[in-house]
Amino acid sequence: MASADWTEVERQLAAATNYWVCTVRADLRPHAVPVWGVWWRGALAFSSVGASVKVRNLRHNDRASVHLESASDVAILEGHATEVTDREELVELGECFTAKYSALSGGAYDLVAAHGMGMTVWAVRPTSVRSWRAGGAFASSRWTFDDAGTAVLTRSSLAADAEVGSG
Repeated sequence: MASADWTEVERQLAAATNYWVCTVRADLRPHAVPVWGVWWRGALAFSSVGASVKVRNLRHNDRASVHLESASDVAILEGHATEVTDREELVELGECFTAKYSALSGGAYDLVAAHGMGMTVWAVRPTSVRSWRAGGAFASSRWTFDDAGTAVLTRSSLAADAEVGSG
């Protein structure tokens, strides 16, 4: 059965190593790319070269979808991305990335220096999150988020792909 516990899904989002970020080009073609990221202040944060397709897309349309790799233990976040430029926040995020990925990357993350060289950092704050697990009789949970970022379980159903309203 799908978890109706937001804390469990939030832990799942924080623990993942790889995330797929989906954006839309100006001509409305979709774009999906894997990134490393950290769960930070109720949002999924990732970095990217400033000239990348996803950054160009986000500067044109801040809406994004982020999902994990698994098709059997699913978490799909939809929301709005904002660029993180505040020095203190970049330092904090660099520490988060270092703690999570230094064993894989072989070093520390200095996002302040990287930002000065054209790297951008983005945080996708959820407007909705859907989750389900294989073997759960196709039950899914869906949360929406108020302006303060509080998760509200809005639906738990037997149709993981069913949409309510616009998504």
